[in-house]
Amino acid sequence: MKKIAIIMGRGIEGCGVTKFTIEQCKFYEKHGYSYNVYASKDKSWTRKNAHKTDNIHQLKFAKDEEVDSMIEEVNKADIAIINSLPAMSLKEEAIENFKRMLSEIQIPVALIQHDHAMQSIRRNGALDEAIQKANIIFVHSTTNDFAKYASNLVGPKVDLFGTEEGTPIVAFQPGMYFDEVKERYWKNDCEDELHHKWIGRTTSWKGYQEMFKYHNGYLMPNEMLTTYEGIERSPAFLGFRELSEFENLLAEDPNEYDLSEAYGSDVQVFGPYIQEEMLERMSKVGFGYQLSRMKEHFIQRSIEYTHCEVVCTGTIPVFNKKYGDACTHRHYGKKFTDCENSGTIWFDENNFDETLNQMLDLRESTEKRNNMRNQAYEFYKLHQDADYTFADIMNNIENNT
Repeated sequence: MKKIAIIMGRGIEGCGVTKFTIEQCKFYEKHGYSYNVYASKDKSWTRKNAHKTDNIHQLKFAKDEEVDSMIEEVNKADIAIINSLPAMSLKEEAIENFKRMLSEIQIPVALIQHDHAMQSIRRNGALDEAIQKANIIFVHSTTNDFAKYASNLVGPKVDLFGTEEGTPIVAFQPGMYFDEVKERYWKNDCEDELHHKWIGRTTSWKGYQEMFKYHNGYLMPNEMLTTYEGIERSPAFLGFRELSEFENLLAEDPNEYDLSEAYGSDVQVFGPYIQEEMLERMSKVGFGYQLSRMKEHFIQRSIEYTHCEVVCTGTIPVFNKKYGDACTHRHYGKKFTDCENSGTIWFDENNFDETLNQMLDLRESTEKRNNMRNQAYEFYKLHQDADYTFADIMNNIENNT
C-alpha cells in the first residue's frame, strides 16, 4: 500500500486537522508513500492561512465536474483516508456530492475523526454515510462520544459463534515531527523569564478562564507579563470579555507591539496567529501554557498539537494537571502525572501557590531550567513523535483493509 488519497471534507480550517494533514504528508514523504490531498474550498475559515498548505489541492464540492475529477483520481490510489467531513453549514449540493463521492469510491476507506464531543460531531455532514463506508475508523479515544456513536452503527457485534464482527474502531494520536520544530526554534537560554504565554482558541475548555485567575492573583502581583494568542471575535468572545479586565490587542501585530509597560498589568490578548510566527515568540518566553481540560473518556493517549509545540520551542511547559491525570503515556503506560521527569509544571487550579513556587524556583537557576525543558522534550517526543504515531495508523490500516 504505497499510494494514498487524503480527503479534507471540512477544508483548510487552520487548526488541528490541518496540522495533522501537514505532518501526515511529511511521514508519507519520509517513508516512500505517494499521496494527493483534496480539500473543500466551499467555505473560507478564519485560520485558513495559519499553516503552509501549498501541497493541498482545493476544490468545490458543490461543483459536480470538480468532484468527478477528484473521484477519478482517488480511485487510482490504494487507500482513501478521510481526515474530516463537510460542515453542515455548506451548501446542500456540496454535502450531497461528498456523499456521492463516498458511494463511488472503489478502494478501501479509513475515517479519522478528530472531534471529541457530540456537540461537535453533529456539525459534520455525511456522518452516517462516512461511518458506514469506512473499513477502519480512528478516534482520539475508543470511549469518546464518536466511538460510541459509530459503534452503534458499525461497531463490533458478537455473532452466534462468539466472533466479533464490525468495523474496527481504533485510538490514534496526532503525531508531530519534534526534531524539526526544535531545530528551528529552540534557544540556548530563555530571553524573558517574566513572560508567560497562553495559546489556544476562544473555547472555554482551553482554560483561558483559569489563566485569568492565575494571572490576576499570582503573576500580576509579582510584576510578570501574560500574553494570550489565538483569541478570535467569535460568539464566545462575548462571554470571554466578561471574565476579567484585559488589554484588547486583537487588531495588533504581536511582533510589532511594545509590551515593555505591560509587566505587572492586565493580560495582553492577541488574535489568531500565524503558526511559525507564534512559535518563534513562544521560544523566547519563560513559560508556555496549554491548559486544555477534558473528561478522561475523551483523552486516552492523545495530546494536542499545541502541547507538542510548547515543548518543542524550549520554553517550560505548563499544562493542566487534570489533563495529565487523565492521559496515558504511549511508552510508559502510566498517567502523565504519575511519570517521573516529565519536565512539566502541572497547573493545579486548586493549588496555585505550588504552581507559582515552582516557577519562582526555576527563575533562579539556568541549570534547572535547561534540565526541565530537556526532560519535557524527551518525554513528549517519546509519547507523540510522528514516526511513532503515523506508523501505528498505517499498520492498523494495512492490517484491517
